[in-house]
Amino acid sequence: MKKIFTFLIFFFYINPVFADKNIVYLDIQYIIDNSNLGKFYKTKIKINQDKNKEILQIEQKKLKEKEQEINNQKNILKKEELNKQLVELNNLVVKYRELKKELNTSIVKEKKKYSTEILRILNPLLTNYVENNNIHLVVDKKNILVGIKSLDITTTLLDILNKETKERKLINEN
Repeated sequence: MKKIFTFLIFFFYINPVFADKNIVYLDIQYIIDNSNLGKFYKTKIKINQDKNKEILQIEQKKLKEKEQEINNQKNILKKEELNKQLVELNNLVVKYRELKKELNTSIVKEKKKYSTEILRILNPLLTNYVENNNIHLVVDKKNILVGIKSLDITTTLLDILNKETKERKLINEN
């Protein structure tokens, strides 16, 4: 029994866990939000959001005017005519909601498209960086609870992406 106990202690003592120092982490969302290309795309999205907001405000104004018109004529109109105008108002409200949903969906699709485009450009850069620096594993920062700041390669890759964007003149093409 003593030999088995000694053997187990010796076995666990001899086989320490070797942590690989070639593991780093990266904040992808930070790169998407703060790269020059990401900022350019954010500006384009903001312009479209402002246009959509103006369209919705115009439609809202039409709805309020129609509602005010119905309220003003409520006592004058016959019940059938009032009901007819209320149905028209409800149809306008339904169209407004559909338009709002459609515009919001288009903005979400646009954001997804731009994020995908940035990731498409970033992927080969990241692969090249990993190969050149003998890195075995890159983990997304959102999955890291605690990590040493020196293992964070976000700013390095952000600089590489901005340099690549400038060299390929990606902002001027779009």
